Amino acid sequence: MQAVVAELLPLVPLQRREKALRYKHLHGQYCCLRAWKLLHELLTEHAYLPAAFPLSELTYTEDAFGKPSLSAAVFFSISHTKNAIAVAIDRQPIGIDIETVASVKRLADAHFLERTMSAAERQQIAAAPDPAIAFTELWTRKEALVKARGTGLNKLGAIPTLLEQAQDCTILTFHTEDYACSVAMLQEQ
Repeated sequence: MQAVVAELLPLVPLQRREKALRYKHLHGQYCCLRAWKLLHELLTEHAYLPAAFPLSELTYTEDAFGKPSLSAAVFFSISHTKNAIAVAIDRQPIGIDIETVASVKRLADAHFLERTMSAAERQQIAAAPDPAIAFTELWTRKEALVKARGTGLNKLGAIPTLLEQAQDCTILTFHTEDYACSVAMLQEQ
């Protein structure tokens, strides 16, 4: 892992290098850099960029909420967690989130659940065959949605009702035993 970080650091643009180095742990740095390399590979593979486009020149801007963009022609979203990286690209605003399945301890925190889930969602989680997966799926749906919209998670009070107001978006969710991943795609205007 350390060798990959050392190899990728000089190849990525300065802003990505700085972002990677803000992670205190080597694993976070690794995921940040690998996600950027994966984004570059997807952009060249799908002809958003020329095949020989240098990784070091793949720069981006961020809006006031921190939503990154490459240009008006392509949108992207990146997420990573323990041992998983997810990247999404599209011509419409898109968001992606991947999370490790929530711990039982987190689900036992009633205050946290009240701040992040509506009453109907809390009932759905409690009634699910695997409440941890149900919670994590809902959480990734919400985070992918705010990433697609570019609004950020800065208003915790609005989090419980996010999905109820998502008529402008298609959200796909997948899960394994260990992870849940959601992709939110804003519908064409």
